[in-house]
Formats: sequence, C-alpha cells, structure tokens
Amino acid sequence: MQKILCVGDGFGKGHVWPMWPQLLPEIVNDTEIVNLSEVGAGNEYISQCVIDSCERENYDLVIVQWAKSDRLDLINNDQTDLSKKILQDTTYNTKYSNVKLNNRLWWLSSASKIDIVKQYHKNYISKDQHKLRTVNFINHIDLYLSQKQIKSCFFSSYNLDFLDITESQTIDRNKWLQNGELGMHEYGVKHLPEYKSTEVQPHTLVHLDYLEKVLCPFAGLKLDNKKLVELKTKYVRT
Repeated sequence: MQKILCVGDGFGKGHVWPMWPQLLPEIVNDTEIVNLSEVGAGNEYISQCVIDSCERENYDLVIVQWAKSDRLDLINNDQTDLSKKILQDTTYNTKYSNVKLNNRLWWLSSASKIDIVKQYHKNYISKDQHKLRTVNFINHIDLYLSQKQIKSCFFSSYNLDFLDITESQTIDRNKWLQNGELGMHEYGVKHLPEYKSTEVQPHTLVHLDYLEKVLCPFAGLKLDNKKLVELKTKYVRT
C-alpha cells in the first residue's frame, strides 16, 4: 500500500464532481490518498499544508497542484474584525474557506471582492511580488521534500503566471508534469474541448485523461485499465 499526499486548490477538492485526488485511488490499486486540497487555496496555504502534513505522517509520494500566484491566504485566529469582514463575502466566507491547519484557522480568500482584499491587491502587494512569493514557495517545498527524501511531482491549475520574472529560472522544471508547460485548465481546453465546463473546475473526464496520460506515467503509478475504462464510461457525456 502506497500513501500519497495530494495538495491543491479547488481543482482537487472534489466539491463539484470527482477530481484527480478522488479519482486516483479508483484507478491505481493499493493506494491510500490524503487529500488536503481546498477551494480558494493560495500557494502560501498549499505550501504550509505540505510541510505540516509531512511532519505528522510518512508519505511515499507528494503531489502538489499549485494555484495562481495572486491569491491571498490569511490566518484568522480570534480576529473579530477580520471575521466580520469575511462574513460579508457571499462566496469565500466560512462555508468554504475557514479551514484548520495545525491549530490555525485559515481564510482562503481567492477571488474575494470585499474591500480588504481589493485594497491588498490594489494598494499593497504588486503582481510582481505575488509571482516572487510563489517562486519562493515552490523552491522551498521542493527543497523540503528533497531533504526528507520524499518523491514528489508538481503541476498547476492554470498555466504558470510567473515565468516572466528572472527568479522563475531557479525552479527545477524536471519535477513538473509536462515541464510545467500546461496547467490542467489549458490541458482540458487543448485536448478535450468538447468537455468544456460551465464550472470553473475542469470536467471529471479531463481529470481522468490527465491522470492517465500525464500524472500517473510521470509518477510511475500503474493504472488499472479496467477500472479506468469503467470510469470513463460512467462520466462520458451523452
């Protein structure tokens, strides 16, 4: 039995339909999945998830799906004013985005439109700094997992948005599925355009195709082809 940690944003949560962390144990036998993906998660939260979980448990493989660079993750421990602000957001409020991580309550604001988030993006943190932070998060997690001798692979929800900054050249692209050339969203648009979704998250068959042709071969995970065919048949559009 191999134990795999999956961490990402809403593309892995499985809150709309089965996504890659839910599908993976269905098509790869003798696999235990720990899925810490969360709706609206940014790369600060994602990187902290990896560290906290790997400090508590042993994994054979860690798969990280990185989010867009400009997401804002905030620790909200007994901060009454912040809690009141969060409740003003009808999408990224406590229903979706208050999650516990190592006794800290995180708010994953993602694309929130409330004033404090808009001011943060407009007045304080530039796009360039967001990109630099993400590069640093990625390199930190790569080094951390390498030092712990845990096998890992990385990919992204959308095409990488930080490749225009010089610091992006420090990233080891050999750890990335498809060398980081296509995010899962763009992969679906390119290879399965007929399964374009009205939801933000790619259709289940896009996730299955990505697992079959990209993730599992890269990670050396042996597919159960019979189960794969059954799932494809189950989720095909008629």
